[in-house]
Amino acid sequence: MRNHLILLTVLAALLLISTSAQAVEFGPNSANITNRYFPAKIGGWSYMLGIGTSVGSVFYLNAVGIEEVSGARIGAQNFNNVKCLKVNVIETEETDSGDFYNVWMAQDTQGNLWFLKFYDVFNDETTVLGGTDLKSMFMPHVPDVGDPAGIIMPETATTYCRVVEADISIDTNFGNYNSCIKSHCVYDLSLESVDYYCPNVGWVRQVDMDDGIPEDVRDLKEYGTASVTNTKAVVIPLGD
Repeated sequence: MRNHLILLTVLAALLLISTSAQAVEFGPNSANITNRYFPAKIGGWSYMLGIGTSVGSVFYLNAVGIEEVSGARIGAQNFNNVKCLKVNVIETEETDSGDFYNVWMAQDTQGNLWFLKFYDVFNDETTVLGGTDLKSMFMPHVPDVGDPAGIIMPETATTYCRVVEADISIDTNFGNYNSCIKSHCVYDLSLESVDYYCPNVGWVRQVDMDDGIPEDVRDLKEYGTASVTNTKAVVIPLGD
């Protein structure tokens, strides 16, 4: 068993290295996110709703503007003044106000999507791509089994997100989707969450795991491209 764990660790480390081995270029339209498995543009939003044991939880993403990010690294490459789409992320639970994040994402000239910067508002913590906690791309242009897909921090050889199935269909509580990918996010080689991303829609389901057993489930309820000021129909329960 120990040798098996060592082999998994080595393979994961090689995957982390291989995702940044090729030269990456960000063009003038890097904030225009056309990646089929996570499309986004200013004013776009999506709304995931907890079901079953996680009723009352909400995951809400809203793209609010374009800002430049400097100081990111991919392998030996340094990046400054990269135009990014800034996305606000609100995650709530039934009993509390949850968490609030800012994410700055950019798409390279090959169509791969990267999170260049991540800010935890409540804890006042900033993470930049290429540091100790974040190393891999968020979503490849054409994701396949073994590719990175998703985000978990701090990212190490034993803590990462990887595609485990591709070209699958999934039925959620609010929709049916085809040609999707399934990603596992593991923490110290223990399964933390199972995520599903589908073409032209993006993130459609997240399943939090507890000792390998599904615990909390969130499904995509609504999404749209309305301006930021016209999203009042989306109610976000922030607790008492």
